[in-house]
Amino acid sequence: MGGRAVEGTSLENWRGCKLSVGSNPTPSATSLSWIMILSLGHQLLKVRGVFRFYSNPVFLCLMAMGFTSGVPFLLTLSTLSIWLSECGFDTKAIGIFTAVSLPYAFKYLWAPLLDRVTLPIFLWLHPVKRFGFFALICLITSLCVLAHLDPVENLLWIAVVATAVSFFAATHDIVLDTLRIYASDASHVGGGAASESIGFRVGMITSGAGAVYLSLLIGWKGAYLAMAACCVVGIIGLFNMPDPPAFKEKTAKYKNFWKDVFLAPLDSIVKQQLFTYVIAFILTIKIAGTVMNALGAPFLFSLGFSKLEYASIVKVYGVSLMLLGSFVGGLIVHRKSTIYCLQLSGILQIIGCSLFALMAYLGQHHLDLLVVTLSIESFSSGLLSTGFIGYLSLFCKPPYVASHFTLLYSVGSLARVITSIIAGYVAAYFGWVVLFILSSATLIPALWYLQKTLQKLTVKN
Repeated sequence: MGGRAVEGTSLENWRGCKLSVGSNPTPSATSLSWIMILSLGHQLLKVRGVFRFYSNPVFLCLMAMGFTSGVPFLLTLSTLSIWLSECGFDTKAIGIFTAVSLPYAFKYLWAPLLDRVTLPIFLWLHPVKRFGFFALICLITSLCVLAHLDPVENLLWIAVVATAVSFFAATHDIVLDTLRIYASDASHVGGGAASESIGFRVGMITSGAGAVYLSLLIGWKGAYLAMAACCVVGIIGLFNMPDPPAFKEKTAKYKNFWKDVFLAPLDSIVKQQLFTYVIAFILTIKIAGTVMNALGAPFLFSLGFSKLEYASIVKVYGVSLMLLGSFVGGLIVHRKSTIYCLQLSGILQIIGCSLFALMAYLGQHHLDLLVVTLSIESFSSGLLSTGFIGYLSLFCKPPYVASHFTLLYSVGSLARVITSIIAGYVAAYFGWVVLFILSSATLIPALWYLQKTLQKLTVKN
């Protein structure tokens, strides 16, 4: 009611009150003061409404679970790459090592089990939450084990345990997305996606810049142990999320179990009219961001940037802008559309990749250019993160909503892993300039595929 009262007292009425008196068209200082006060109050009400929108208890729980999703993500990618780089491993080896994150790409294989299998432990929890609690316990344990390993002496075990970290983190993501989809109605899809993305970005800051800073103070062992402790936040969010609808036991006979559980969701989504365009968009839109996540550290180090500069600029400033982009992206999806958010992010990423190519061509330590480039790239990545989640949700149809989302998102994860491996070889044999130009070029077909889906979809805000 307070917001409507302010809006009812329009600024035009205040201007007209003074402009219609006498022949002097200039408003008095008092009128200008009132105009400024009312305008400021109106903007504050808008800001208050935004924060009220994001203070939804479900959104806060999604932020907590998203945070725990973001922490292990970089611990098996860029942060692990820095650790390996310090131990003397070259770019090709680091690129291949990103294969430890393959479980993210294949989590669809076990995602349907959450709807069909009941764990005989943690009986006080909803069956879906049992999987989430079990995955988080195993995730924290795996990070503790990883912290005690030396890459030089135990490289194979590093790969095994890092793969386990990715597996349990991917399982946590399945639970997170399942709970988010069931808890968000049509008017809160953008807010739910943004909340998850915001928490994810904060987790990235923690496991990116936070882990790098801690490695300078207490070494990599202490840094990874601290990251394991941070994952407890996800348990708090999990326990406070609303329970999904009543769990349904499987009724299919054992001989039809694999068909009903795994093949039926796949068959349902493949038959959708826009399936080909959706898959093509997913495969191309992730390439540019993946290149920076996987090989951004070696690239900047090759230009002479220090470890401290990398942590401060890329992991704090850059990820903070990603966080801002996710926040703005949620509002864009809520007030405009998912497609608009993705189009904006794609155009900005083309500009960002082109500027990275310019940095590689100059081949020198240009701090100002890095800040400008990273500002564009990071903000667009935040927009993309929120828009991408909302975009995938458009094609998730009941009763296979969770399975559909996991399948589509896994395609993006698979593209990310393959891109990371190929990017290492492209950088090694053709140079950084070619790598960034190719990354920028892949966004053009991505926007074309997005436009094709826009022509046939009616996006409802």
